Amino acid sequence: MLSRSLSLSIIAILFLLVLQGVWLFRIIDNEMNNFRSGTEKILYEAINSELYSRVVILEEKDNFRVTFSNNTLVDPEKKSEPSQSIDFKSDETLTGISMEDILQEAYKNSFPLNLDTLTAHFSHLMDKAGKASSFKLNYTSSDTSYNRYFDLGRKGRFPLISSSFLISKPLSLSKDLQVDAEIFYPRSVYKGDLLTILSISLALTIFILMSIIMQARMLMKQLSIARFKENITHFLTHELRSPLQSSITNLEVGEMADKQSSSYFLGKAKEQLYFLNGLIEKILDINKFEKKSNPLNKSAFGLYEAIEPHIARHNLSTIKKISISFSEQKQGLTVFGDKLHISNSIGNLIDNAVKYSGDPAEIEIECGVRDKYYYVSVKDNGLGIPREEQGKIFEKFYRVNRKEHSQKGKGFGLGLNYVMWVVKSHKGKIELESEPGKGSCFTLLFNNRDHGKENSSG
Repeated sequence: MLSRSLSLSIIAILFLLVLQGVWLFRIIDNEMNNFRSGTEKILYEAINSELYSRVVILEEKDNFRVTFSNNTLVDPEKKSEPSQSIDFKSDETLTGISMEDILQEAYKNSFPLNLDTLTAHFSHLMDKAGKASSFKLNYTSSDTSYNRYFDLGRKGRFPLISSSFLISKPLSLSKDLQVDAEIFYPRSVYKGDLLTILSISLALTIFILMSIIMQARMLMKQLSIARFKENITHFLTHELRSPLQSSITNLEVGEMADKQSSSYFLGKAKEQLYFLNGLIEKILDINKFEKKSNPLNKSAFGLYEAIEPHIARHNLSTIKKISISFSEQKQGLTVFGDKLHISNSIGNLIDNAVKYSGDPAEIEIECGVRDKYYYVSVKDNGLGIPREEQGKIFEKFYRVNRKEHSQKGKGFGLGLNYVMWVVKSHKGKIELESEPGKGSCFTLLFNNRDHGKENSSG
């Protein structure tokens, strides 16, 4: 269910990103089209302005005046009457010809287009219209061709995109005169509202990702709770049922037996009840640890002092042959922490190593210093832990679900959970290396940089 939910969420994000990409592409394409159409009009206006400047020069030079009917090239501020004038008026046979075409044709040899003037007019009109950009102009005639390049530098163009478009404008009736313009899209085409849209899209994407992460965490928590409930049910039905049933049976038999035999059965029942009472106490202790209501009594002590009692205890065991070796990287290693809890956690690992090892049990214990940590490793030649279950063994009430582990010994699934709490309360960590059939190696690392600090809760 978790993987399905995450897959659907990822598909939704990808769909949203594709939708945003199409949306942004259409916005940029629309901006480009608007810029291109506006630039074409500006280029035509610049060509007419250049033509008008030549007409003015001719007028002043040769005292020759040309007026246009319904033409935008007439200077409205000019009040003097021309000494000579030629009136070009369109009729039905010239509806496809403009006055500009006629003048370009008339002046192409005596007074041709000045590309420098056209460049100046075009750049000025582009800047005035808020469309400043780099461009190249190329003027071709029947006998010549030359060009000019107007560059605004990086300021006028997007640094990663230098796309451009071409505009061709024939100037004469015979079309042997032509201006070609290559215009680079300015940065304004790619930003404007685009940055706002991108910011909103980014914020929305981050929000969706955070929602997915929160959803995944919530689902993981639900799975953890469900697994915890399953473990509790398994624990109550298997671990508690056996000692309870055994106590009841011993009490019933003790009632029917004679006085000498009844004390034996009552002792067995008492033993099982003590077992249950110890289980309840351990659960209550772990609840205190989790609620941080159990303070740590920190002090400086030698690591060997916390380990030696457990080695001595197991060396006296008569259940199986046990060989425990101890090595210390540096003699007299002193750690600052809660001696009772650290000793109990190390003892828990040694007990597990002995319980789940073969006969003889070969246990290797090593102490040393690694960076800012003091470490204690416990290695055995036992059953080992499957990789898929290594991340679960520190959960409360969890036990490896293998027949060989169940046969080796009973437990509550609380020991390693307690070890985890002790390590975390000392700002440390646990490392586990294990392979089924070859044994396990647990390494406890305790942070020792807060040496001498006052007591604190876990």
